[in-house]
Amino acid sequence: MHTHTFVISAYKESQYLDSCIQSLLCQQVKSNLVIATSTPNEFIAQKAQQYGLSYMLNKSLEAGIAIDWNFALEVAQTNLVTIVHQDDIYEDDYALKMVNAFEKSKGNALIAFSNYREILDNRFRSNSLNFMVKKILLAPFFFTHSISSVFFKKFILSFGDPICCPSVTFNKAALKDFKFSSDFKCALDWYAWYQLSQSEGAFLFINKKLVQHRIHNESATTANLDTGVRQQEERKILNMIWGITIGNFISRLYSLGHKSNLVN
Repeated sequence: MHTHTFVISAYKESQYLDSCIQSLLCQQVKSNLVIATSTPNEFIAQKAQQYGLSYMLNKSLEAGIAIDWNFALEVAQTNLVTIVHQDDIYEDDYALKMVNAFEKSKGNALIAFSNYREILDNRFRSNSLNFMVKKILLAPFFFTHSISSVFFKKFILSFGDPICCPSVTFNKAALKDFKFSSDFKCALDWYAWYQLSQSEGAFLFINKKLVQHRIHNESATTANLDTGVRQQEERKILNMIWGITIGNFISRLYSLGHKSNLVN
């Protein structure tokens, strides 16, 4: 019986969906694999049929990434769930590393996440400013792979979001009534980690590059950077943490790292 589920949150017609699915099918340990969507089309349905995957349609009248991600958590039939970004690629030992990490935590962990690589123009990129900022923010994990302290969980999130969203596996058994907030369109992952940081339970970090995260013009992140939505939402979170004056100052510094995510 599988203990882990990959739920691919699919939309439109991604040219990268095949490589994403294939990376999930090649895992060293087998997981349940589901395609979930709020925007059904023939392309997504055909991919589910081609690879023999469960195909789940979210019929909610509400729209947004938070709605999609909450649906992804809901349809998973296992406690451990990874919400897959359809453009990314997962190393073949991703599921193995995640399941082992949670087993060692003895049910105490809320989420586990890994290091990652960035793909830009079909090449790996490792020295972007955004990537380096995140590495600095994860400094507490240099000493331990597991952090349970509310103070330190909040600390790593107080100057920015160092957690690569597609690398995260959730432990539904420990999340209780957690939901992604529809108040955010782009920074909802950072706000989610901040919410969870105040709950009892550990954050686990696997310092191995288990995900290849793609940056391209059609991604939601790039679109929200172009419109300024991400910067506005990040400033809102930093103001929540630090107050307006200090929060605005940190926001201006942190936003410099996003320039490397803008695709020309």
